[in-house]
Amino acid sequence: MTIFTASAPLVLQRSAPDTLAMVISPSLLSTVEAVSTIVLGVAVLGVLIALLVVLLQLRKLTRFLGSVGKRLEKEAAPVMVRARSVAENVDFITMAVRTDVQKLTASVSGLNDRLKEASERMEERIQDFTALVEVLQDEAEDLALDTAAAVRGVRAGTRSLVGQGQDPTADSKEPFDFPPSVEDHGAEAEGVED
Repeated sequence: MTIFTASAPLVLQRSAPDTLAMVISPSLLSTVEAVSTIVLGVAVLGVLIALLVVLLQLRKLTRFLGSVGKRLEKEAAPVMVRARSVAENVDFITMAVRTDVQKLTASVSGLNDRLKEASERMEERIQDFTALVEVLQDEAEDLALDTAAAVRGVRAGTRSLVGQGQDPTADSKEPFDFPPSVEDHGAEAEGVED
């Protein structure tokens, strides 16, 4: 077994045939510990100073925001009063519009019902009027046929009187010339023709 000793801070020792151990000298370890303690102390001191600066800035910011808040509160009070009155007016207008819309809806619904009823009554009257026109047309046709028959009868009577010796030089034209369609309807007077 070989042991290496040196005056350097690191000492290598061989304790077992396959194990290598390193032993640090006590003076180097205490130096590294002192340096690291100083570095950590400075770092903690720097962090504390930074936190103190941040806290001071936050305190100033809090004071500034507090003064701004008080100023806004004083200046916003009239605005808030007006906003409240505007909100009340809007609420009143909304209620009035809602009431008017409900009344309008009820009126439109009632008007719609009345229009339906009037439409139904008008339809009934139109049907009655159509039936009346049909009856009047039938009566007018019957009257026209009766009149045509009466005219034929008068014509036939006039011809027979003219043929019995009235004026032989008289014109044998018929006093009334009716279209053939009217004469055709006079079926009742066919036997009286010449």
